[in-house]
Amino acid sequence: MSAPAVVSLTPFPESDKGSVLLKVPEVSAKPVESDISEYDSASDAETSSTRSTVESESGVSEKHLLAVRKKLAKGITSITTPANEEIEQSYSAAPQDDTKPVEEIKPAEDVEVAYDGKKPPTPRTVADICEDIVRVLGRYRLVHQNDTSKKWGAKAKFLAQVERYVVRGEAVSMALPAFPFRSPNKKDKVLGTLPGKGEEVSLSHLEGLCLAIRDVYEPGANVYIVSDGLMYNDILGISDLEVWRYGQALRQMAKDHGCDHVQFLRLRNLLGGDGSDEPINEEEYLKAAPLFRDELLTRYLPEGFDVDAHIAKDTDTTLTYRGYMKFLETDLAKQGEGGTKAQMKKRYEATAKKMIVRGKAFATSIAQNLPDHIRLSIHASNEQSKLSMSIIPQLGRSSTPWHAALVRAVDGSITMSHAASVPALTHELIFDREGRPSYFRERSDLFNWPGMDVEFNYIYPTGIVITPRDPSTKYSFHNVHMQKVRALSEACSPVILRGFTDTTDQHTFEAKAYDAGTVQPWTFGIRQSVKDAMNPDPKASTVTSTEAMPMHYDGFFFLKKEIVDGVEKVVSKVPRFQYFTAITPSPPGDGMTLFASSQLFFQHLPAPYTLAELEKLKWDCKHSSNWNNHMTDLPLVVRHPTNNKPCIRWHEPWYKWMTQFSTNEIRISNGEQHYKDLIREMLYDRRVCLYFNFEQGDILVADNVSMMHTRTAFTPGTGRELWRIHFN
Repeated sequence: MSAPAVVSLTPFPESDKGSVLLKVPEVSAKPVESDISEYDSASDAETSSTRSTVESESGVSEKHLLAVRKKLAKGITSITTPANEEIEQSYSAAPQDDTKPVEEIKPAEDVEVAYDGKKPPTPRTVADICEDIVRVLGRYRLVHQNDTSKKWGAKAKFLAQVERYVVRGEAVSMALPAFPFRSPNKKDKVLGTLPGKGEEVSLSHLEGLCLAIRDVYEPGANVYIVSDGLMYNDILGISDLEVWRYGQALRQMAKDHGCDHVQFLRLRNLLGGDGSDEPINEEEYLKAAPLFRDELLTRYLPEGFDVDAHIAKDTDTTLTYRGYMKFLETDLAKQGEGGTKAQMKKRYEATAKKMIVRGKAFATSIAQNLPDHIRLSIHASNEQSKLSMSIIPQLGRSSTPWHAALVRAVDGSITMSHAASVPALTHELIFDREGRPSYFRERSDLFNWPGMDVEFNYIYPTGIVITPRDPSTKYSFHNVHMQKVRALSEACSPVILRGFTDTTDQHTFEAKAYDAGTVQPWTFGIRQSVKDAMNPDPKASTVTSTEAMPMHYDGFFFLKKEIVDGVEKVVSKVPRFQYFTAITPSPPGDGMTLFASSQLFFQHLPAPYTLAELEKLKWDCKHSSNWNNHMTDLPLVVRHPTNNKPCIRWHEPWYKWMTQFSTNEIRISNGEQHYKDLIREMLYDRRVCLYFNFEQGDILVADNVSMMHTRTAFTPGTGRELWRIHFN
């Protein structure tokens, strides 16, 4: 018999009824090669570059998910559908006959199932919750290739730290030394002195980590950014004023983008402050900055610290020193023009040693003042006392937004590059609303909208919001080029049009669907009003209730009989695109629509799993509708019809105790059942899944092949209503 699946936690849709919890196989994150060298790395001088690990631990899978999932189901209703030549049973149409029980799908002979999810799970213990939180942390680890055998040294330490918060019912606190100031080399490496798109994505990524912990532990988490800018700026020729302005702009950016769980600390908080980022003005800051720097060195640098001895004998310090020498060649290149190579090398050596001395004091101050905080680091390490992570979900070599510029491909994928090396022929420089350079974007005619001056804002972790550049300008949706919207949604779904007029006009909404493609009608017509029909009939459809829904793709249960190889089979009639307008959205955080990206699913697929492995898998679905059809041998991965990228095809298991409506059981038909847990974890992963709240009048187009989606429960009586059309 195969070994039982190892387990871990993943986030699930939120609602005021609770969080959804589940366990899935724990594996290391996708390998990332790191070349990060920046100003807080001396605070990591005790650690060295390392590879990470796959933990082998036992546990249960679905029970934590299903535990709280029951709480998410609120309200009931549906649209009943007349009989049709085609068998239509989707989230848009209800079965006609009494709901029938699903025939049990038995697990394969070689699969050990500890918990099958068919009954409500048992309550979690404190130990369970701590394991769940640390597993979330594990998903964000910076992992290196070809070294998945080593144990995660800091895991036991983190479990003990997390337990202190859990037993008190408090939010977990994490500390991250980072975000000092932009590189001194403004000509070649970065775009200006103030935060840009790279910092924005980083803050959203950190907020996602905190929310992922909240998904498994209600009090959630906060990450405290401890800027080390004042520890190194004078050494590198950066003024205290530039450090101040960078930090202030970063705080405002976090506020503007709703990063409520990202907090900030200053050096004074490590010198006996109250631990809060209490207000301080520029004048006070500039007056106190040199005093803070000197006092921290005096108080926390170990007596008799010999930097040369540490470089010579301590492996971690040696690696840090070499990293400093490497990045100083580019950071200080413009400051040393005219000197000989020998002179420049001598300068780099002296600067690197000063940084190691100050970094040692800074690291000691954090350890002594924030002893219970989970220690995060942007650097690869031996992970004996901290979690190494990349703060930007980027492709290729890992870097930070204060040492490189963010570069976006049309499909939304991110790379970090020195600004001077980005080719102008293929990429254009994008400016923010204040006229400051923000990031580079791949050139494409899809961003050319004649007669409309609009902005294309990529959102975290997936999607594009298109708005008039001038908020006072009102462009009619009637004039939008829908073929470009369609193409953009194939590249980076969902695409949201916000701030346009005529978006809730029924005639315009339906006419633009025909502009986008071939409309796929249902038995009720082409347009469905997705709202609470207040119908408690168990034969009704979940889509028109207030219940949460399983993760799925539209059209899975829109079935049609076809002859395949001489045999009559029932196949899904799956539309290519979803198209919505928000008539009445839910309040923030209620009735959220979730979109999971196949592209990000495979980007973050943890080792040792591979795309080639998942492409071989097939699955079966047994549903409780009137046709009681057992759909078999469905491919888990299909290729996109336009770009040939791999796309996940899945329907989340949904049991009777979780819903008042139709249920289904899912089984991997040619592999072990633990893959179900992996799929669920990845689809709800905050790095993969957009948790989206509609605003009134929003138009949204999503690729129904590359994206999976669902909806969280919403409060009855809120009047939430969307219109939806499918097209091909």
